[in-house]
Amino acid sequence: MTQHDPPDTAMPVHAATFLDGPDSMLLNPDIPESQWRGERVRAGLRPRTVLTGLASVALAALAAASGSGFAAVLSSGAGILTVGASLVAGWYSAARMLIDHRHGPGSPCRLDRVRGEFFFRGRDFADLGTASYAVRTLIAGVGELHRSPAREWIDPGVPREVHAVVWQALCCLDRTRAARTLAGELAADPDAAVGELAAAAREAVTVIDDAVNEVVRHLHGCLVLTRAWEAKLRHTALSTRTDHILAAVPDPAEVRRLSEAAEALPQNVFAYITAARDITGAGTFPWEHPTSQWSRRLRVLLSRGTWTGRALARRVRSREGLS
Repeated sequence: MTQHDPPDTAMPVHAATFLDGPDSMLLNPDIPESQWRGERVRAGLRPRTVLTGLASVALAALAAASGSGFAAVLSSGAGILTVGASLVAGWYSAARMLIDHRHGPGSPCRLDRVRGEFFFRGRDFADLGTASYAVRTLIAGVGELHRSPAREWIDPGVPREVHAVVWQALCCLDRTRAARTLAGELAADPDAAVGELAAAAREAVTVIDDAVNEVVRHLHGCLVLTRAWEAKLRHTALSTRTDHILAAVPDPAEVRRLSEAAEALPQNVFAYITAARDITGAGTFPWEHPTSQWSRRLRVLLSRGTWTGRALARRVRSREGLS
C-alpha cells in the first residue's frame, strides 16, 4: 500500500457563526482557491476600512508637513495608530471571512447573498422535513472524512470526489423546494381531478429523497472503512509505544538479583550490631530473651510476618536450644 500526502487545500466543512447561531457549512467544490483568495482580499478591503486607513494616512502626512510641536506629534501619532488599527481590522475580517457571518439583514456579505453559490449550511434545508437530517449527516460525514488520519492513506482524489457527490446531492435537494411546495398545495386542493398531479409531484420528490438517502448510506460505508483503519493505526501506535516503554523496564533476572542482594542486608547488619554489642558489653537485646519475656510490642512486631522478624525469632530459638 502506498501512503499519499493530503492535498494542501482548504477544508470543505467549516463551523461558522450566523445571526441565528452556530452552524456547519459545506463549501462549493467548484470554486477554485484563487477565487477564495480574491474573496479574502475583498473582505479585508471593505470601504469603511479603506476610507479610515486613507484618512489616517492623510492626517499623519498633514501633521508631518505642519512642522514640529506637540500638536503635530499628537496628530501624527494618532494617524499612525489609526492606520495600524485599520490594517488589523482588515486582516481580522479577511481571516474570519468564512466562519463569521453575523451580518445585519440589510448588509449581507457576498458569500451570503445567494444560497448555494459559495456554500450550503445545515439550516438551509431545515424546511425540507426529514431531508434536513440527511443534509446534516452528509455535511458531517464529509468533514469527518477530510479530518480522518486515514486520509493520508487514500488517493487525494477520493475525498474530493466525495465532496463533489455530496454537493450535487445538496443541489438536487435545493431544487426540490418548488416541487415540495407544489405537492403540498395540490394535496390540500379539494378538487379530486388534481389528485394525479399531487401524486406525480410527491413521486418526484420521493425519488430525490431516496437518492439522497442512498448517498448517505454509501458515505456511511466510506466512514466505516476509514474508522476501521483509524483503529488499526491507533492500535499499531499503541503497540509500538508499549514495546518502547516496556523495553526500558528492568528484566526479571535483574529484579531477582536486586531482591537477593536486599535479602542479605538484615543478616549483615545483625552480625555487626551483635558484634558491637558483645565488644561493648551493652547487654542483650529484647529479642534475645526467652520468648516468654518478650514485651507485648515486640510480639506484635514479630507477628507481622516480616523477614527480619522471622529471622530474629529463628536466631532466638537457636540460642535457647544451645543454652
